Amino acid sequence: MKKILFTFFILVEFVNVYAIEDIKINGKSLIPYFDNNTKKYNYYTDDDNVIINVKHNKEEKILGDGSFKLHDGLNELIINSDTNGEFIINIYKNYVKSKGEKGLLKNLNILGYNINFDKNKYEYDIDITKDEPLTINYELSDLSSYVEIIGNGNFNKTKNTITINVDNINKYTINVYKTSLVSNEIDNNNISEKEMSYTQKEIVKIIIITISCILVFLLYYMLFIKKLFWIFD
Repeated sequence: MKKILFTFFILVEFVNVYAIEDIKINGKSLIPYFDNNTKKYNYYTDDDNVIINVKHNKEEKILGDGSFKLHDGLNELIINSDTNGEFIINIYKNYVKSKGEKGLLKNLNILGYNINFDKNKYEYDIDITKDEPLTINYELSDLSSYVEIIGNGNFNKTKNTITINVDNINKYTINVYKTSLVSNEIDNNNISEKEMSYTQKEIVKIIIITISCILVFLLYYMLFIKKLFWIFD
């Protein structure tokens, strides 16, 4: 149990120290809202220049933030973190919104998996090979669309669900199934923790018994051995 708590606190401390907290342009949020697991973002402006601010720990090395001059249309900027990887920010200057494509994705891919994306197909299945968040990339049919990704990394069951909500109009669902390999690794980890807990209990028992024996011996010495010395004296 102590080992689990210690690992938990170490992981929490690591996340607090090394995870990027936010990326803003001219003090405004990206689309979708920043999340370390989302690697591509959009931003719309009529300004000639933008300032990118990355909120992060001082120990983390960041490249790509600062002030930038824009040209009309798409400006692709990249933020690179030595611990969080690459984030792509598509900045659209003087962008004219398209019509009729709200709520749709133009493309969707998951790093390491082939889902054969079709913008009119809203449900996909994959078998994960690792029990960790997926790298999800997408392109919007309407570049002003809002996208929210829910459930990425919360793989606590055999069947898990990631929902990609586009403009609150359409939802793309990815059913994430744990392979037997991932399940076995989790089971083995649970068994190891149980074995460790049992071993710790046995060690505590031995310590208690040893201390008890020492105390009994000392009590015996004080009550009987010393009494004998007094008699002979």
